[in-house]
Amino acid sequence: MAKKYKNQKWMLLLTILGAVVGLIYLILRLTTIGTAYQVYPTPLVGLQWVVDWIIGLVVVILTFLVGLRPNEPIPFHWVILLIFAILLIIFVDIIAGVLVLIAFLIGLIEDI
Repeated sequence: MAKKYKNQKWMLLLTILGAVVGLIYLILRLTTIGTAYQVYPTPLVGLQWVVDWIIGLVVVILTFLVGLRPNEPIPFHWVILLIFAILLIIFVDIIAGVLVLIAFLIGLIEDI
């Protein structure tokens, strides 16, 4: 049985908005507008950039799935939102992660 939050619409909106911001940031990173990796031109930095971009894309897609289809592939719960917020902050961008972190806080406060 899936938990239904009172403010689930706000949580879904913030989750989807965080995923959209993350996707926009990843696209900008492809065009090297939003990257700082150009400072150190070594082969390992290029490999790290590709791995970070792929992991970031997977995290953004999973965040979209949580927001667009709650409780179907991945449960819509505040703990899951915390995990995705941390992953978005690490691999994508802090702004996208903070949006999902706000959705997490709404769910946590509602659960207490």
